Amino acid sequence: MRKNKLPVILELEEVQNLLKQSNKRYPTGLRNKAIMSLMLHCGLRLSEITNLKPGNINLTKGKLRVESGKGKKDRDLAIPDYLNDLLEAWRRIRPKSNYFFSTLKGRKLSDRYIQQMVKRYAEKAGIEKKISPHTLRHTYATQYYKQTKDIETLRRILGHSDISTTTIYITLANIDVENGMKSFKGFL
Repeated sequence: MRKNKLPVILELEEVQNLLKQSNKRYPTGLRNKAIMSLMLHCGLRLSEITNLKPGNINLTKGKLRVESGKGKKDRDLAIPDYLNDLLEAWRRIRPKSNYFFSTLKGRKLSDRYIQQMVKRYAEKAGIEKKISPHTLRHTYATQYYKQTKDIETLRRILGHSDISTTTIYITLANIDVENGMKSFKGFL
């Protein structure tokens, strides 16, 4: 990402349309919806999704452990209750594998596969923005900050070492500026 260029984020309606694109009747559709949902609701990086081990997810306790995230740091996250059924459905049918999300043959998913999957679903959803898996992380972080205004907790959720990395979401969530400008009558 170029310095001073704001990342792309999705609006609520775009997120909902994106998540409707995978067909949960098929194992890959169920898996893909679970991947995108986890990225959108926990702010996970692509590498954190592909490296997630079955033992890193405890659906009973609603916990997820990211091991060796960026900077080789571990962090524990809460899994939102509304994702439990989706993740449990995938857990029940997933092939035996060292990875929680894998191919149907149990192999590790490639970054490229997930990048293409997100792009394909975005096109099907009619999203005209150029998005990637990292867009889902940006969308989560922006929504989290809009709702909580808690930048320090967001920093820890995202696994940033430096708060300055996290402050971009203050700019992206700058609804005060938007609202102020909308209510400005101008000179006409």
